Amino acid sequence: MSPFRLIIRGLDAIMESLCVAFGLVLGAIIVLICVDIFSRNLSIGSLPWMVEITEYAMYGGTFLAAPWVLRQGSHVRVDLLLISLPKKAAQRLEQTTDVCGFFVSLVMAYYGSVVVLDAYRFKMQQFKSLVVPEWILLLPIVIGCTLLAIEFLLRIFRVEGVVAEKYNPADRPTI
Repeated sequence: MSPFRLIIRGLDAIMESLCVAFGLVLGAIIVLICVDIFSRNLSIGSLPWMVEITEYAMYGGTFLAAPWVLRQGSHVRVDLLLISLPKKAAQRLEQTTDVCGFFVSLVMAYYGSVVVLDAYRFKMQQFKSLVVPEWILLLPIVIGCTLLAIEFLLRIFRVEGVVAEKYNPADRPTI
């Protein structure tokens, strides 16, 4: 197996494990919300940190799952133009949008890493129900946007698998 294919498999494994982790966290949040409601109704107490954990998980999980969603072709897109264009023009349009996505992801990853390093260097904290180092909360931006940039770069080179003769946006592109 070529080194390129090994790297792709590694990226797939990372993206899939991030999605599985996000799914498990969402499941745990659902259970904890039910426990919180049940315990409040029985006047046992509540989980005051539950809203905060939910906020962090939803925001972080969204960034970390986005590359997998892009890889699957399950992201929101309007395909009317791609379907109506000839195949070559549709491929060029798809590549253009992937190049834009690549650069936007790189910019977000760069500035995200600058903010993460500042938050770490200056020991910034989030003070709510929980006290959490801010760099930990910002790290999903850097990781997710870096993985998004890699995925957009791969999409640029595999545009034939994204825009086929019979275009189906639900089909997963092959490398």
